[in-house]
Formats: sequence, C-alpha cells, structure tokens
Amino acid sequence: MKVMAKVTISGCVYEEWKVFYDSYQADRARFIKDETVLQQGDHAAEVVFEIIDLEGLKDLSQRGDISDFETKNGIVVDIEPL
Repeated sequence: MKVMAKVTISGCVYEEWKVFYDSYQADRARFIKDETVLQQGDHAAEVVFEIIDLEGLKDLSQRGDISDFETKNGIVVDIEPL
C-alpha cells in the first residue's frame, strides 16, 4: 500500500526532525520501501512510501524514543493513501 505521510513540525525545525528521522532509517526499512522525503518549509515534510509490513510499522511508530521525540517537538503525522 502506497501512502503519503504529512508531517507537521511545531516544536523544532525540519532539519532537527530530519536528523532524528534518519537515525532510525534502518528500522523503517524493515517495514517500508521506496521512501521519499520532501521538505515543505521549516515546519513540515511529506514522506511518500510503500508499506510492506503494516503491523511492524505501527509497532515501530509506538517505540519509546520515537513517541517521546514526537511529543516533545509537537510532531503530528497524517497518513493518506495514494
């Protein structure tokens, strides 16, 4: 399933979010493929990818360090099918 994640960043800037996002790329690669990240200004991004393991991706998104970073930095992710 191909999707677009619209990421709204309110507690930091895109570059800080991207550094953190890239830090768990190898983990994401187990659950998604063909990922493209597009900066949409200083406080937003669009990420397009194909999900190959939805349950694994859900579990990853609930991991403590990811959840903590998103809460601390006001990260909101809305996912739309493509």
